[in-house]
Amino acid sequence: MKQIKNNFIFFGAVHQDFVFELENELIKYRTNPVKHYESYGGVAHNIAKLVATKEKVSLISINTDDETINYLSKNKIEFINLNKEIQKRYYAILLNKFKKLQLGIANTDAYEQFDVKSINFRLKKKQIIIDLNFSEKLIKKIINKYSKDNKIIICGTSPFKIYKIKSLLKKIDCLILNKEELFKLTNIRNITKSIKYITKKNLNINLVVSNGANKTYGYELYKFVSVKPPKIKVLNENGAGDAMAGNYIYYRYINFTLEKSLLLGVATGSIHAKSKKNNKFKTIEIKKITNKIKIKKENLNV
Repeated sequence: MKQIKNNFIFFGAVHQDFVFELENELIKYRTNPVKHYESYGGVAHNIAKLVATKEKVSLISINTDDETINYLSKNKIEFINLNKEIQKRYYAILLNKFKKLQLGIANTDAYEQFDVKSINFRLKKKQIIIDLNFSEKLIKKIINKYSKDNKIIICGTSPFKIYKIKSLLKKIDCLILNKEELFKLTNIRNITKSIKYITKKNLNINLVVSNGANKTYGYELYKFVSVKPPKIKVLNENGAGDAMAGNYIYYRYINFTLEKSLLLGVATGSIHAKSKKNNKFKTIEIKKITNKIKIKKENLNV
């Protein structure tokens, strides 16, 4: 049984992201000229990369090539493979000329199809962050095995994958979703009513729900607040939610309040969204943005 010393343990995806940005208006059924960018992605990877600037982290995933492993090592991420075979996977998005998302496509069956008889890591008092790229069966194994002695944090990943945790809400300590993931999980198309539905399942859950440029909501132990992001010119939507989640998770870990962590998380996501390239997320810049963000108490009695 392998013992992992790092406090932050990520289970989930790491792969290539391909971004195609239209130079003109889309013409259907014709070849459209684009600008092309490549980077590493995957929800678990994206959050781990941010947390790794402050804490020691491990990323557990299906095996990948040496180039990716070297990249992770340079970014202070310990990579632990669950198997020997290297399986290809990737994610691609199409942006219009105004940098708004038009289409996302994912070839991530390698995660879904992968399974092991048992997960043999010795983990206690860890922050375990899980994206939903693995199969429902494997995610249940991880949560059931480690929820008693560790903090379980789930990052929504996709409305198409959120069903995987519906029966596990009582074992989740922190759940970070966007609006559509929340609606799909509860079958209720109202943010406040959906949050109330989840809190009835698990009163002790810490819940964060992003509604993009509108509001981000936070709930914990009867406390229910919302944060209004600053108005910005969006240049890079891809990964903004993961940036928000990364710093939110970190600041809760060092015992910042729900309100303060939410402010800093939303500020981080805003910085990412208005930047053409990956941002360094300097603390002084993040704190400066928080001065432009409004936070208020919300009423959960609906």
